[in-house]
Amino acid sequence: MLQNRARAGGSLDPVSRLIQTPLKPVIVGLDGLGDQSATFWSGVRDANQLRTENQKLRDELTAVRNYLDSADAQESRIRDLRGTMNLPGLGKQKIFADIIAYVPYDNRVTLSAGEAQGVQPNLPVVTVNGLLAVVSTVSKNTCQATLLTSSAVQVGGLVQGLAPVPGLVKGQTSQRLVMDVFDDAGLEIAPGANVVTTGYSEFIPRGIKIGTVTETFRDVDFGVRRVFILPSARIGMTKEVVILK
Repeated sequence: MLQNRARAGGSLDPVSRLIQTPLKPVIVGLDGLGDQSATFWSGVRDANQLRTENQKLRDELTAVRNYLDSADAQESRIRDLRGTMNLPGLGKQKIFADIIAYVPYDNRVTLSAGEAQGVQPNLPVVTVNGLLAVVSTVSKNTCQATLLTSSAVQVGGLVQGLAPVPGLVKGQTSQRLVMDVFDDAGLEIAPGANVVTTGYSEFIPRGIKIGTVTETFRDVDFGVRRVFILPSARIGMTKEVVILK
């Protein structure tokens, strides 16, 4: 009767009010807990999705970087090829070859040209940067060349300047050449000067760049001046070479 009368009057009856009063906070708390639980699991699901998307973006970024590195490498090789094709012959026949092997402890490289292509010992091996090596032994379709940085190789060098200074260049380390100057004219040799081949050879023409002067030293005991040179052409800078015949 109380409930019916309360409903008719549009209000909550005392009995229902008595029951709902202690239960309402519990219901509200359970609703809040349910909302928090739903939010937690939604976050877990979204986190997995974000992790997947981030990994995908990282993979795409890595692919783009690899592509750019590859494109730069190809562009560099194209420039080297163009430079090799346009190398001056200096009055010699040009034989194009690739470096196909490198033996560090022997300061030696193997080239993809030999007797069949007209290669013979003592010919200079040149890159776009300068003189790299001198042919030592030859087979039918390949040859061995000793790097200029080897102490076993000696070539005539000429320090360029107002008064060119000649000397004998040989390897000292993989990053340094040394030229002995036996005159006592006292001609100035400044750091930064270019050193080229003298041409006083049956096989190596004049004007091939050897390197750049870094410092000089006068050896009083032996009566010579020593010129230290940074080689222009070093192994690893290019794969394409020209053998001048």
